[in-house]
Amino acid sequence: MWKKIREKFERYPSQIAVAKEFLRLGISIKNGKAYCDKIELVPSKIAEAIGVDRKVVVMAIQNIEKDEELRRVFSSLKPVANITEVARILGYGVLEVYAESHKVGIVAGITSILAREGISIRYILAEDPELSIDPKLIVVTETKIPGRLVDEFLKVDGVQKIVIG
Repeated sequence: MWKKIREKFERYPSQIAVAKEFLRLGISIKNGKAYCDKIELVPSKIAEAIGVDRKVVVMAIQNIEKDEELRRVFSSLKPVANITEVARILGYGVLEVYAESHKVGIVAGITSILAREGISIRYILAEDPELSIDPKLIVVTETKIPGRLVDEFLKVDGVQKIVIG
């Protein structure tokens, strides 16, 4: 799908930035307007946040709606809260896994270690490598994660770096 977006906006790099942020944040497009779930977003504020002109946001929305496939995709997006910082405040465990993005089995490897240790998962988010500068797998756990597990996490095929918070 990302290839389709690049093709659609290849002559408009600033519109690609808008489409990318919409995907990353789960901002949907319906009837010429941008929404965070049911809350309508103002193009000028979107533009300010992304660092583009308001007209770029409006044109990106129009171009998305002109394409049947993109319209179906963007009209179906839903926002997802990243609760990593909230979890730290509440005293939950937070595990950030930096890995090779196209390796298979990383999530299974990490979660099996947690399951074996009896550590319950509250939340999990895998950032898309096409949308994030430094994509990672974020796992929020019911309890703090023991540091002794770092070496085991690093043995999972494809894992490059672990941060425990």
